Amino acid sequence: MKKTNLLFYMLFGATAFGQVGVNTISPKATLDVTAKNTDGSTAEGVIVPRLTGNQLFAAIASNVYSMDQHGSMVYVYEPADLDKQTGQTQNINDFGFYYFDGYENRWDKLGSVGTIYRTDGTLTSSRHVTMDGNNLGFTGGRIGMGTSSPDPSAILDLTSTTDGFLPPRMTKVQMDAIQFPARALVIYCTDCFGGMGCIMVNDSMDPSVPKWGSLCSTNVPTGDIDVLQCTGSTTTGTLHSGIAASGVTTTIPYTGGNGGTYFAGAFDSAGVTGLIANLQGGSLSSGNGNFHLMITGTPSAVGTASFDIMIAGKSCTFTVPVDDFTASVTSLTCSSATFMPNAITQGQAYSGTLTVPYLGGNGDTYPQQQFNQNGLTFTLPAGALATGAGNLVYNITGTPTSAITMSIPINFGSISCNVSKVVSTSGSGGTVVMCGNANAWATHNLGADTSLDPHVAVKEIHGNYYQWGILVPVATVDTPPAAISGWNTQNAPNSAWNSGTEIAPVKTGLDPCPAGFRVPTRTEWVNLANNNSVSRQGTFVLDPTNFGSALSYSCGTNKITLPASGVRSGFNGALDFRGYYGYYWSSSEVNTFGYDLFFDSGTVTAAATSNRTYGFPVRCIAE
Repeated sequence: MKKTNLLFYMLFGATAFGQVGVNTISPKATLDVTAKNTDGSTAEGVIVPRLTGNQLFAAIASNVYSMDQHGSMVYVYEPADLDKQTGQTQNINDFGFYYFDGYENRWDKLGSVGTIYRTDGTLTSSRHVTMDGNNLGFTGGRIGMGTSSPDPSAILDLTSTTDGFLPPRMTKVQMDAIQFPARALVIYCTDCFGGMGCIMVNDSMDPSVPKWGSLCSTNVPTGDIDVLQCTGSTTTGTLHSGIAASGVTTTIPYTGGNGGTYFAGAFDSAGVTGLIANLQGGSLSSGNGNFHLMITGTPSAVGTASFDIMIAGKSCTFTVPVDDFTASVTSLTCSSATFMPNAITQGQAYSGTLTVPYLGGNGDTYPQQQFNQNGLTFTLPAGALATGAGNLVYNITGTPTSAITMSIPINFGSISCNVSKVVSTSGSGGTVVMCGNANAWATHNLGADTSLDPHVAVKEIHGNYYQWGILVPVATVDTPPAAISGWNTQNAPNSAWNSGTEIAPVKTGLDPCPAGFRVPTRTEWVNLANNNSVSRQGTFVLDPTNFGSALSYSCGTNKITLPASGVRSGFNGALDFRGYYGYYWSSSEVNTFGYDLFFDSGTVTAAATSNRTYGFPVRCIAE
């Protein structure tokens, strides 16, 4: 009955007015379809005929579609087979809406879901994509330029007989400023070797200690010498079995250098194994000179370590004796260890000593020992034990990267223990410099407990929530999850947190960060996301009591951790998505929105946008 009445009224309306309305008594077109409900309770829309490309191809034989069907529309949910992409169906190579063009006698796409990632095609003119600080990554295949069939042994195949490959060009200062360069990173140094320039490659296995070697053959000659004089080698420092080498360097003379370049090298030991002689690449002297090789590793036994080396086309063998480690103590008293000065603060340079008492020293000598932890270098200079009780005094230098309780391993011969030391934060929390930004980041959220380890996600490091452009917090981590009475729903004006520019930000009086800090810009968040390694901790589950999920970025040993604090609703201040989503405000704006960093368990959007009335955490950055 309902269907009969609907048909009657549709026919009546069409006859009386020449227009048909569905869910409306005032059609504004020949056919006007209005949604029945707008609250999401019912499915709305118009469903056109759904066909495959092959079904439309089959219609060609019967001449089903002609000028009479000009303007007909269908939805193709499966493209035509390649051999059927011809005639009327020549363009049906993807799913989507198609309309029949009677003049051209073919089906054409209505818009397109086709992209360079889904369909083949021809670029009709030059294109330019502004990355805007974002990354573009390809995985699971190979890329070919100049070829449609990249070589199966190559991840990137550049094929050309007329053009070459141009690597990034920069000065030596810029090259040396690259933070933690990857092994095999290649650049062209424009002013290396007296301005002659050279292709350079980093062949260091440790990204924190780059070793740039040259790949020059024309403007900078390949290094060549007459004689490599291993018989005249001298070694500073002493090697002891079972003790990691520290401060041991061998110098080897050469004659007849041509001023060319030579590569870095790493030469394994024979006889006594476990050692490596490391050579940094560089330039030869014109005439006589010396190579300096740093010995690293732990010798496996007492005896003689021999190294077969080849440098600048010449080879020889040098040896270094490995002595028995006879120095011994009966006990180390780590519980009585002392630091001078006592306070160690995250992000602040430290220079001091660690004194560890021992008992039962036998009076023998011992070599230098060295190790690194939390951005600090601990060096025990070569010396001699006292007979009986005494102290091992380590020199400490560096800048601690994390506010944690360090467990410092002290090993002397077969005796070991651990010294516990708390690295505290500064008044506004610690700071850490990450890859991609010269300014130091605060290690804690604004309003968090800065006495706690910023990399262990607990309730107390979540901090406060702020609306964009507002000075005071609108909620704390302890604010109940329910809506907040009197919640502000008015947007702050543009430039509320930055009266300067995106590149040269200027802190305003509404910026909630402490003295010396400001809210970071969108660009600074993007640089953080694009230039650091990402990891996650905890389980990303939506729960008001889930304080354990967080996102971390690492730059070598430097690290910043962002708890997934969720959001306070922009409409009423209610808590949502704690433990599931992370949002962090920037000082940048677009239209009526603020830019923010967003992340969840699998994605990061460094330049997301949100309504300014939402409450997000703030992570400050140094001015």
